[in-house]
Amino acid sequence: MLNKFLASFGIGAAKVDARLSQSRVYLGGELQGEVHIEGGNAEQSISQIYMYLYTEYYKETNDSKTKHKEILASYRVADSLLIKPGEQKVLPFQLRVPYHSPISFGRQKVYLSTGLDIEMAVDPKDTDIVTVLPDPLVDQLLAEVESMGFRHSHESGTCEHKKHIHRMVPFVQEFEFKPTGQFRSELDEIELIFDVHPEGVDVLMQVDKRAASLRGIFEEMLDLDEHYVRFSIDRQNGVVPGELEMRIRQALTRR
Repeated sequence: MLNKFLASFGIGAAKVDARLSQSRVYLGGELQGEVHIEGGNAEQSISQIYMYLYTEYYKETNDSKTKHKEILASYRVADSLLIKPGEQKVLPFQLRVPYHSPISFGRQKVYLSTGLDIEMAVDPKDTDIVTVLPDPLVDQLLAEVESMGFRHSHESGTCEHKKHIHRMVPFVQEFEFKPTGQFRSELDEIELIFDVHPEGVDVLMQVDKRAASLRGIFEEMLDLDEHYVRFSIDRQNGVVPGELEMRIRQALTRR
């Protein structure tokens, strides 16, 4: 009886450990592995074993940023399980990583949280970092940007809250680049947002021109120096060499 009472506070309670077959996965790919459950000092009834794939994003309000958690996908491993003292159970799992997940880049992380739902007790939990790899098309586009002399800023790859974006999640992952080569005199920065899907990737590129005159300074103050370019890359044709440079130059010639 004492052991059961202590287990309700997490002392000598059941433990859970998710073991991934492979912690690196592409968008749209599948995480697989096993959930290991070890009984504690008392018999406990588990109503469900659950998994959440989640990430964190920043939201700016009144000139201050706050961090928020967003669940990307969930999976119920099992329902209604009785675990005896010292007993060990192993259950397989598979969870698909949705295309709206951010990739693991810089400070942006993706986590897998596994928990046991035990009534009237502290729920045991386990958290693992998952490395979400960039889609091959995104990888090519990022490499092409760098080949043109652009370098990632400190904030590049961070997920930020955006209004009215019509996505499965309330944020976008922005890749911010500063020019160090041929565009250094014309641009302050460019930002890229990728929407990956089975057929390819849709790209939203923001081109921020450098102020070169008094008019340009006023435009910069009003954010009129920012131009948006949308285009898509399909998997069949892939990334056309030089396409990004062409899109940037087209944006620079706009009034």
